[in-house]
Amino acid sequence: MSPLGPSDSSPISRRRFLRGLGVGSVAVGALGAGVMPLIEAAPAGALTGTSLLRQPAIMGAAVPEQLHVQYGADAATEAAVSWATAERVSRPKLRLGANDAGFGFPIDAEERVYTEALTGQTVYTYHVALNHLLADTQYLYQVFNAGAEPVSGGFRTGPRSRSKPFRFTSYGDQSIPSPVGLGLGPWSPNAGYIVPALEATEPLFHLMNGDLCYANISDDPVATWASFFNTTMPSAANRPWMPCSGNHENEVGNGPEGYLSYQTRFTLPDNGEPAAWQGNWYSFVVGNICVVSLNNDDVCLQDGAFSAYRAAHVPNYTTNGDNPYIVGYSGGAQKIWLEHTLSHARLRPDIDWIVVVMHQVAMSSAHFNGADLGIRQQWLPLFDKYGVDLVVAGHEHHFERTFAVRGTLPQQPDLLTPAPHGTDSQLIDTTKGTVHMIIGGGGNPGFTPLHDFDMPHDGVLIVGVNPGNPDVQHTTITTTEQAPWSAYRDITTPYGFATFDVVPLAPRGTTTIAVTHYGAAAGSPTYSPVDRFTLVRPRRG
Repeated sequence: MSPLGPSDSSPISRRRFLRGLGVGSVAVGALGAGVMPLIEAAPAGALTGTSLLRQPAIMGAAVPEQLHVQYGADAATEAAVSWATAERVSRPKLRLGANDAGFGFPIDAEERVYTEALTGQTVYTYHVALNHLLADTQYLYQVFNAGAEPVSGGFRTGPRSRSKPFRFTSYGDQSIPSPVGLGLGPWSPNAGYIVPALEATEPLFHLMNGDLCYANISDDPVATWASFFNTTMPSAANRPWMPCSGNHENEVGNGPEGYLSYQTRFTLPDNGEPAAWQGNWYSFVVGNICVVSLNNDDVCLQDGAFSAYRAAHVPNYTTNGDNPYIVGYSGGAQKIWLEHTLSHARLRPDIDWIVVVMHQVAMSSAHFNGADLGIRQQWLPLFDKYGVDLVVAGHEHHFERTFAVRGTLPQQPDLLTPAPHGTDSQLIDTTKGTVHMIIGGGGNPGFTPLHDFDMPHDGVLIVGVNPGNPDVQHTTITTTEQAPWSAYRDITTPYGFATFDVVPLAPRGTTTIAVTHYGAAAGSPTYSPVDRFTLVRPRRG
């Protein structure tokens, strides 16, 4: 039995999750007695325990929805709560508290608004950044506005450095559980089933590996985002869900690079860049891990954000100069930031692990999208230089992982094929190189079919694109390569997520991460373990 949650040998079903969990019950039940809220102490006569704010309803007042939590740059002391409403509301606020200790005074929320370029709809989001929190502490909160009943949730701040073990989870490419609008965007029941399955493992936080809901190919993107956040809310309202942006977060016409909807809906750690790039890349520290989130559209050769529907229906698409193909848009700024972030993380004695979350992949054995040469050219030399331990990605709709890789194989130098180090697929020393994981089975119904895999398997790599323009997608040019880097792949289980159990103080001066991948068949709510392995490295401190 894991000390962090259910036994890793137990299947996780929606029925099991629903027996005792929900937005309110998870937050309230997990709060420990005697934990004081930060913000401000409750005045005499204030609400205590798990009491909720009550206020008279105003007919027609929009109710908070799409509730989700994010960490700040320091997960031990910083968090943010974000939500949306169907229309502009009056006096949006948050109250922070803890069980048996009451709530502090209401905190005003920041309103952020954008207008969807495709439909002209105005979207209203609200955010409260919380600072000076106590490390490793469970908090309860409620969000509300004038005339609406409050909606509650909770979260736990991260531990300090190596003070205790913790668990996180990861998957990408989720979509939504039922169609919206004309049904142009992907949807499947598993996009809903995966949320309670993940929540039943009780992670401290979750990493979303891009392509959250595929709003950029929907005729009703606002409803698509709403479906995604309301689907994930039973978990995301109660623990931080930390995203990276994938090619399908690029909704051309929404901001200079298409990420305005994504940026408006999340409050993510400041990256020191101009407002137009905030949220596109960032980092945060939790325990003895530095997590780095990257935007790969900046370096990828693939034209993955093209949407024929948006090209045909966004008003003034051509005259506005809209273009979803944005390779190189930061002019190298993201790469400079990445090197600075990695070098700083490796100098900190309290950080052992560097984990990168990104969408498109550096290695893949599927004739689906394929890996992208641009990632190998721009990111992998920095991963090698600063000893990145783990990369979690999506984009390919299957599960695959590599041996530790560093440097390149000499046989095909133009392809920059990563060189594996070690042959043990169950216990991997990350001082020898970076382990890459494709966890792209979040729920998209277009999972990688069996015939897209070579037997024995080759690597598939995007090496260029054919001519295109904002109205015509650049099609990819691919090749195959040797794939000695591939340690394991699951080509029959379409959906799944991974848990990562971090042990900061393992025997013999090491620290470990035990990884379990849970998989489910199409249409099944039961997720069972299909792969396990362990990462190990020496502690730095």
